Amino acid sequence: MIWRCEMKRMRKDRGKSKEKGQSITEFAIMLPFLLLILAGVLDLGRLYYVVVTLTDAAAEGATYAAIHPDDTSGIVSRAQAASTGLVEIEADQVTVEYSTIAAGAPITVGVDYDFVVATPLINAIVPEGKLPLHVIATEAILRKE
Repeated sequence: MIWRCEMKRMRKDRGKSKEKGQSITEFAIMLPFLLLILAGVLDLGRLYYVVVTLTDAAAEGATYAAIHPDDTSGIVSRAQAASTGLVEIEADQVTVEYSTIAAGAPITVGVDYDFVVATPLINAIVPEGKLPLHVIATEAILRKE
C-alpha cells in the first residue's frame, strides 16, 4: 500500500522537473525581446519628455518676445533657461522670426534639437541615431517700446 503511494508521487514529480526546465528555456528565449520592448518604451518616454521641454522653452521665449520683441538675446536666454534637466538648448538652436515689430504682429520662436535614440534597434532605423525635432510657438506682439 505504501509502495503504491510513493510510486504515484514519483511519477508526478518526474513530469514537473521537465516542465520547470521548459519554462526556464522559454523565458531565456523571450528575455531579449522583452528587454528590447522595455528599452523602446523608455526611449519613447524620453522622447516625450524632450518634446514637452522644447515646447515649454519655445512658449517661454514667445511669451517674452510678445513683450520685448527687440530683445533677441533676451528671448534666446529665456528659452534656454526654460529648458532644464536632461535637455540643454544652445543659443544657435533658438530662432526668432517676425515680419514687422508692431503691436498685434505675430512673432515666432522656434527651437531645434537632435534627439539621440538609445535603443539599438531603433538606432539602426533612424539615420545617424538622431531624430531631428523642431518646435515653434507664436505669440502676438503686445507692445512696442
